Amino acid sequence: MEEGKSGEKKKVMLAIDESENSHYALEWALDKLRETIADSDVIIFTAQPNSDLGYVYASTLGVAPVDLITSIQENHKKVASFLLDKAKDICAKYGVMVSIIVSNCSFLNNSVCACSYSVL
Repeated sequence: MEEGKSGEKKKVMLAIDESENSHYALEWALDKLRETIADSDVIIFTAQPNSDLGYVYASTLGVAPVDLITSIQENHKKVASFLLDKAKDICAKYGVMVSIIVSNCSFLNNSVCACSYSVL
């Protein structure tokens, strides 16, 4: 959580992944920190993993159909969208308006750090 400079709103970034623990932690943060983040900009962050297509090439003996690759990438987008919709619903339950950020990366921790510098 960033301390707001004079007259500036604080920004709070919460990172989520596909686990139930992540959504539980989001609910916990919204419940326990409600007073603290009431006048803050809340940002929900998730990382959409890069598609590891190594197994696709191996299963097709080196040639993967474009449709298969597109399907895998669309599935990753649907999963990220579902996660964010669920997070938005949780935030709405607590009356918190949020901004959403999706990052394409392999490592969530690197992505969170890079995003926090650009957003906060």
